[in-house]
Amino acid sequence: MKVEVATLQQRANEGEAFQFGPFRLAVSERLLMNGDVQVSLGSRALDVLIALVERAGEVVSHRELIKRVWPDVIVEEASLRVSVAGIRRALGDGRDGARYITNLPGRGYCFVAPLQRLVQGGQSTATPVGRGRIQTLPARLQRMVGRDETVEALRLELMSRRFVSIVGPGGVGKTTVAVAVAHGLADEFRDAVCFVDLSALQERALVVPAVA
Repeated sequence: MKVEVATLQQRANEGEAFQFGPFRLAVSERLLMNGDVQVSLGSRALDVLIALVERAGEVVSHRELIKRVWPDVIVEEASLRVSVAGIRRALGDGRDGARYITNLPGRGYCFVAPLQRLVQGGQSTATPVGRGRIQTLPARLQRMVGRDETVEALRLELMSRRFVSIVGPGGVGKTTVAVAVAHGLADEFRDAVCFVDLSALQERALVVPAVA
């Protein structure tokens, strides 16, 4: 047994690997270790975990995960949910306050635990990968004309007020400006920046659940 443990540790230290909580994920060797013990995880579930860990802090859509994990097979989202449930059980997600994977309904899954990328030999890089921030904002436009002053004014308003509204007729770019402001303040507010799209809601009673 001691020889087997030593072999697993050596393999887990080789190639690309990630450390989070008590776990070490060796990508190239497809090994998930909890300290000195190998964690039993199905092949598909391991593929899902690798995909999420490699993009820690980002929301990975259901479609992207299914395309990566089942590239040549037509499967339902239920298969993905089963794999994620298996990962959560293996990691103890939700026990003693541990959080690793969160689900954003209608969008996808996100690996939210702080982690470090390990270099060969098991040493960690200087900069942690993914600090648990969920990237809920839409992509910022690469080019926005004539709105710089408005964005800066709104940024200053939000630094001093609890609530700021952007009003105007449809199609003038309110959402574009709001998203630009949110991206500009992401570092100031850390995990508190979130985009909630209410445009598809048909009843006002759905607003609170959507925000939650």
